[in-house]
Amino acid sequence: MNALPITLDSDTRQMPLQPTLQSTLEGLDLLGIAALVCRIEDDAVWIAEANALARRQLALDTELPAADPWQWLDGKLQPLAADAHPARQCDTSAPQRWQRYHLRDHRGELRALRLRCRGVDADGERQVLLALDRITAIAPPPAQPRTRTPQLPASLRQWIGSLPIGACVLDAAGYLCLVNPALCNFFGYAACELLERHFQVLLAPASRELGQRYHQTSLTSGGQRSLELMRRDGSLCAMQVEDSVVHYVDGQPLRIACLVDMTAQRDQTRALQARNRRLEYLATRDEMTGLHNRRYGQQLLEQAMQRSRRYGEPLAVAMLDLDHFKAVNDEHGHAVGDDVLREFSSLVGTLLRQSDTLIRWGGEEFLLLLPGVDRGAAQATLDRILARLAQQPLSACELQLSFSAGIAEPRQTTPQALLERVDAALYQAKQAGRGCVTLADGAPQVTALNQDPAGPQESPVPEDSTVPEDPELPENLGLCANPASSEDPAMSEDTTTRETLALSGRPAGPTVAT
Repeated sequence: MNALPITLDSDTRQMPLQPTLQSTLEGLDLLGIAALVCRIEDDAVWIAEANALARRQLALDTELPAADPWQWLDGKLQPLAADAHPARQCDTSAPQRWQRYHLRDHRGELRALRLRCRGVDADGERQVLLALDRITAIAPPPAQPRTRTPQLPASLRQWIGSLPIGACVLDAAGYLCLVNPALCNFFGYAACELLERHFQVLLAPASRELGQRYHQTSLTSGGQRSLELMRRDGSLCAMQVEDSVVHYVDGQPLRIACLVDMTAQRDQTRALQARNRRLEYLATRDEMTGLHNRRYGQQLLEQAMQRSRRYGEPLAVAMLDLDHFKAVNDEHGHAVGDDVLREFSSLVGTLLRQSDTLIRWGGEEFLLLLPGVDRGAAQATLDRILARLAQQPLSACELQLSFSAGIAEPRQTTPQALLERVDAALYQAKQAGRGCVTLADGAPQVTALNQDPAGPQESPVPEDSTVPEDPELPENLGLCANPASSEDPAMSEDTTTRETLALSGRPAGPTVAT
């Protein structure tokens, strides 16, 4: 994960997330990894944000940001000092190794986990991204009725003790009668801590009900089972349990269980699954903005067109292109250009419906799918986005940008033909002066205020800009007219003059839809 810029409002303690950080938290959700964003202060560590998985697995129902609500313990269950908090130990933006910790909440519930941290850029404020994996609740096993501990033959004790793998003997009630050194070393217990305790002390909480059923069947038939067990430090391990049954002198069955560690194989399988999820994410998402990428966007377009034809519902498709984006990269650098793309994607996303889909088509181009609306409603949506964008500077350089857009409806055509019509409408928007929206195969309409063709500005366009008297422009400017405000007299010119200029290829005013 890259270092991510974050801004902080110190008065309200609210931390507005940058689009990249939000995408990172959502991506970790997809990978099955809980994540916290921590803010370091002199007297406390604050939890500024958490992804959905962290909220669920840590029972985090507090409104954020909030002070860290947990007591932190190390891998050996020793409490950490305040200055030893994992977030305070992260002094670099490079990712750290996975380390084991425990959390105890206000209810006294204990959870084991492994943690990896990384510093993130917060415009002078120190932030730390904590990735939490394998979160496991450590709960005491349920009480079980105790029976008399049988006296085991010396030969059985000697054989169990000599085995190089973990082995134990259990009575019919599930209590440990004998454990060998290999089992004690693996789980981190002394023999005296396990003897006469119920075997569920070795089971992960999620495996206790299943383990009890296995115990009952093993007393009659033995067999082989796979279970998730838990070491003393709360770490989980995958074990293959092979059972055999012997009978004590009074006829009571004894279960002999031999344990084979399969944790490495399990971890390899999980790592492969995580890589596959990551590949699936990258195959459908643009890594910079978190939006769907072009490859997957083509599938979404085809599906949207099929639904539109099947149910007879309208569908509007728009192509958006940021104006003068090359000038942003040339004048401010590609890092600023990347920030512009991320912030633009985030801004547009906040102004769309849940059913709408924004796709990064390539470079500074974005495809927008608007199901259930016609091109008129789509035009109103894009006008609203243009107006909002005019009030929202992008990146730390506070660049004032606009976009040009073309809109089309399927009309019983193929996806490729539809995209060609959308591209043609987008080209007409560029020709009309940029910062505007045009409709494919439609009559000219005023849709939005044009932006200055000179490039992105670091302050809003002045309202007193006027259309030059001579509309003839050099070819290398793409026939872009200078901007005019909504109160410009050019906006009230008669329809005949406007149509004549439009048909001649000359700009007819600040914003024209063709």
